[in-house]
Amino acid sequence: MSGAIVAKDLLILRRESLMKTLLAVTVVLLIASLAAGLQREQVFDKEKAAAEQADKDIWMNQGERNPHSAAHFSRYAFRPASPLALIDPGTNDFAGLAVWMEAHYQDPAVFRRAEDGGELSRYAQLTPAFLVLTAAPLLIFLAMYASIAGEREDGTLRQLLAAGVDRRQFFAGKFGAGLRLTAVTFALVFPGLAVFALVATPATVGADAVLRTAALFGVFSVYLAICVSVALGVSALFRTRQAAFLALAGVWVLMTVLVPRLAADAGTSMLPQPDARAVSQQLSAASYTYYSDEELQQQIEAELLKEHGVSAVEELPINYGAYTLQVSEELSIPAFERVYDGLDRRYTAQENAARWFSALSPAIPAANLSRGIAGTDRVHQRTFTAAAELHRRDMIKLLNEDYMFNAGSTGAAYNGDADLWGRFEDFDHSSPGFGPVAGAYLADMLVLLAWLAAAVAFAYILVGRAVRHEVPTA
Repeated sequence: MSGAIVAKDLLILRRESLMKTLLAVTVVLLIASLAAGLQREQVFDKEKAAAEQADKDIWMNQGERNPHSAAHFSRYAFRPASPLALIDPGTNDFAGLAVWMEAHYQDPAVFRRAEDGGELSRYAQLTPAFLVLTAAPLLIFLAMYASIAGEREDGTLRQLLAAGVDRRQFFAGKFGAGLRLTAVTFALVFPGLAVFALVATPATVGADAVLRTAALFGVFSVYLAICVSVALGVSALFRTRQAAFLALAGVWVLMTVLVPRLAADAGTSMLPQPDARAVSQQLSAASYTYYSDEELQQQIEAELLKEHGVSAVEELPINYGAYTLQVSEELSIPAFERVYDGLDRRYTAQENAARWFSALSPAIPAANLSRGIAGTDRVHQRTFTAAAELHRRDMIKLLNEDYMFNAGSTGAAYNGDADLWGRFEDFDHSSPGFGPVAGAYLADMLVLLAWLAAAVAFAYILVGRAVRHEVPTA
């Protein structure tokens, strides 16, 4: 009997011209969002390739100069593209695209594309992920608002019960119809979008990208199943189509617009953004860790003289000035790490504060998972900046040691040349596989699964209640 209910509901939905129109519009928007994303990523890839080549050319053609001057001349590290950025660009436009790897200073990432965008770019981007998380629930609610309320309003629910349909069969039929419509539509649309995104992306695509695509499909599927359950449960609460429609419209606004926005604002309100000027001062202080402590300088000099068995720095077999440059770099590292670890803890606390609102909307954990799986979230940005910092340290150490061991009596007049510049490898960072960073999203996955269980239970209980209220009494 439940199969007959599924077939009947699907037949009714297939006859709805409005639903066909809305579905077609959504598909067109999905295609348009992919095309716009592809254009953006291709432009970015060309700009990045040109910037990388120019950066290398300038570095290699800087001529002869002191290695430490070259360390200040420096190079840029550019963030690699994500294969799934076409589906969910996440924080890409708000995070820096490059890090300047200069001596004595651990620079934050710069060149944020959002700085060139309008004010509206801060609120929403037309992307496949945005459409799945925001537009798809609206389509589901429009398709299902009359699922139970319509049966009650028309009196057909009583007829079904009189024909011997029990509560479980009725729920299975209604839930199965909504789930089948959603699953079939999504299964037809998403793979094509994903394949296009992977084929068209300028980023390198490997097994990890395929795994992430499958994980993203799973997350979106769970989220849409939650929406089906919520639509069914809310429809069962009311006796008329109009009341159910208005209630689901309110649920959609709360779930996809107001609560996610409130969560983001609450996180930054309870834990305000660090003051940029104060952070800059902390970074500057970190860079002067060695030079601001005369007692430490004397101690380091004495230890070095003792190690080499000499009484004056002029007698050292190495260039003492270059040695102190490298020492200052190494002593600044813990201070830099304290500053950036503090920032990381602040941003993590903001995200955790926003996660408390996941109890009010499944769109929050779904969006977190979407960005994380796509590799376009803050966690992946942090792996990039950390890799750039390690590369910076290697670069500065190479230059300082060349100065230290080869300057001899030349001192500060010593110069490196293209042979030295060519010894430094280009920055080549690949985003980590999903496995090593998956733990950062475990809480979101558990919350989303809890939402699924609660939503199905919510729908089952309310459908049962509606059935009991329609049972004829003697």
